[in-house]
Amino acid sequence: MIELTKIKEYQGIMVFVEIQDHEQVLEGSLELLSKARLLADKIDQKLYAVVFGENVEKYLSKIEPFYPDIIFYCSHKNLKHYDSQIFPDMVTELINQYKPFAFLSIFTEAGKDLTPRLAQRFATGCTSHCTDLDIEYMEEYNRSLLMMKRPAFSGNVIATIISPYTMPQMATVQPGVFSKYEFNSSNDKQKYDRSVKIEILFDYDMETIRIENLDPPTRWDKKCVPLESAPLIVAGGRGLKDKKTFTLLHELAGLLKGEVGATRVPVFKNWCSEERMIGQTGKTVKPELYIALGISGQIQHTSSIVESEIIVSVNNDEKALINDISDYVIVEDAKSFIQQLINTLKQEIR
Repeated sequence: MIELTKIKEYQGIMVFVEIQDHEQVLEGSLELLSKARLLADKIDQKLYAVVFGENVEKYLSKIEPFYPDIIFYCSHKNLKHYDSQIFPDMVTELINQYKPFAFLSIFTEAGKDLTPRLAQRFATGCTSHCTDLDIEYMEEYNRSLLMMKRPAFSGNVIATIISPYTMPQMATVQPGVFSKYEFNSSNDKQKYDRSVKIEILFDYDMETIRIENLDPPTRWDKKCVPLESAPLIVAGGRGLKDKKTFTLLHELAGLLKGEVGATRVPVFKNWCSEERMIGQTGKTVKPELYIALGISGQIQHTSSIVESEIIVSVNNDEKALINDISDYVIVEDAKSFIQQLINTLKQEIR
């Protein structure tokens, strides 16, 4: 437990900005920056952005429109891929020096590795896959605290979690839960100063690395569009019964110019990668069209698709829970329906 006098030393919100697939700034990170800017303004504190990568300078212009007060960046070939030793060590130094009130990241492979490691080092709590954040003044503690909101009890309630006795307050946030807002108006430009860029020189002692990555991480089914921003998603669940049938979703998505999503079961059965999981511990999505194939509709999944404009459910169970939130319900075996729809679409394309 930190002494109250030391707790008050912690000021500002620090956001880890991730480079997706070494090609572009992760959309979820920009969404989180938008929210963090508003939260920092609420308590009149600074917003810090932290970004590491190779040739990272070319991404700074994508971060500036969200007006972080300071952008800490480090560019080096050894930072092209996330490293479980280098990244936490470098961020630890920043936290020790600047003492942020909160540290936030997106719930990705990197974010869910980095933030818990930092929480352990600073003996503070970490709330995972949050769906909302706020800051409120609490008389009981005589200061403002970060309100970290996330589903609990199988998604049946939204719990609000606080960390009143430790700093920084830490959270990982589900991609897609916040809207990306670029502060472009003339009022915004007058209100905020240009971001100060502070380059961190890479002087990490590579001799201390205990684990060597022999091959870079790969995405065997890399998406064209991040799920959280895809306008059309075809998603499969347990009802597809096997990997061969699930693989047909990629063909169907290609014909419809959409992306493939999944419930927990296909991911756990290795029918697809974890990046495609939609639900309480996966992605939150809100496409124009969501086609649910063989999905029963447990609350852990439906709570993350409920904002879709149109939901079409294909399931042989007319009492499936997902039917309650669907705009259109097709009572049919999803496995046979997929093949019929693919054949029909191919004929129309000819």
